[in-house]
Amino acid sequence: MLPERAEVLIVGAGPAGLAAAIELKRLGVREVVVVDREPEAGGVPRLCHHIGFGLRDVRRMLSGPDYAAFYRRRAPDAEVAVHTSTTVTGWHGQTGLTFTSPHGLGQIEARAVLLATGCRERPRSARLIPGSRPQGVFTTGSLQRFVYEHHLPV
Repeated sequence: MLPERAEVLIVGAGPAGLAAAIELKRLGVREVVVVDREPEAGGVPRLCHHIGFGLRDVRRMLSGPDYAAFYRRRAPDAEVAVHTSTTVTGWHGQTGLTFTSPHGLGQIEARAVLLATGCRERPRSARLIPGSRPQGVFTTGSLQRFVYEHHLPV
């Protein structure tokens, strides 16, 4: 269950959010909370089965899932609280956020909020492009999710 207060609240449990949380803990910040809307931490690299991740920060080439797992393993060791299946729904004041999670609706106040939500592909409708997408045409993100997360043939 999410606490009501934190020194730093990080929205996004991908490698960037987890790395920031781990570094903040190393620097002495006591209450670092990370939330992510996905049921598993690790972000989009969990679904990218090619190598090329980690060269700058881990100092070796990793596949996306291995890179995500690297940070997922380090977070508990740094005593970083990660709350998955938690979707931030809005702001409450300057540094408070409202959320929904398996435990219901809630609010959390933080001295600082770090948005580490990465980038998401925007569908055609969100870019105000008229028309419809032909059946069988996928965004890269949806294709990776079907193949690597749900193990579906495309």
